[in-house]
Amino acid sequence: MTSPRTKRPIAVDLFAGAGGLSLGFEQAGYDIAAAVEYDPIHAAVHEYNYPYSTTFCRDVSTITGDEIRQKSSIGHQEIHVVAGGPPCQGISMIGKRAIDDPRNVLMREFARLVIELQPRYFVMENVAGLTVGAHRQLLDEVVEMMNGAGYNMVLPYRVLQAADFGSPQSRRRLILLGSRSDVPLPTYPEATITPLTIKRTVPEW
Repeated sequence: MTSPRTKRPIAVDLFAGAGGLSLGFEQAGYDIAAAVEYDPIHAAVHEYNYPYSTTFCRDVSTITGDEIRQKSSIGHQEIHVVAGGPPCQGISMIGKRAIDDPRNVLMREFARLVIELQPRYFVMENVAGLTVGAHRQLLDEVVEMMNGAGYNMVLPYRVLQAADFGSPQSRRRLILLGSRSDVPLPTYPEATITPLTIKRTVPEW
């Protein structure tokens, strides 16, 4: 991938992995100015896929917004969006759902970096299990942190189904959208695919 020739809004991808979320934002018209990924193999793949970006192979809890700005091409530029999907292993409905899983605190680190970077918008993605049971407290803490820092959120937050938007898979994900108080709130997209109702016919024997 090469850097677009025209000036485009910039994005920062946290918990970037190999760059799947980065790819979506790039296709939507953004430059991925910086990304943070803990795993060295995934970070190397992201760096290969986005050579014009700065990929930090770091634990997000050890990096600051100022460091991201100063050690990338961002500098004092306004960041249009910070996006990321904090680890979900401690939250997923198919896991142990341990509320004290140390990875759960990374949602607060996501919120901290959004507050430090001060983007116009942020997008947080996670499993639908974050909205139920004791784990909802983790989500409420993120909402409280963002509200206290001058960010508004689109509430009630929604769980979107990937299949409703043309993806050939059933994948339900919580999407939390927010914006700085000086810019308009975004809106959730409407489904582009109408689910098919399959009528099963039982033969008469």
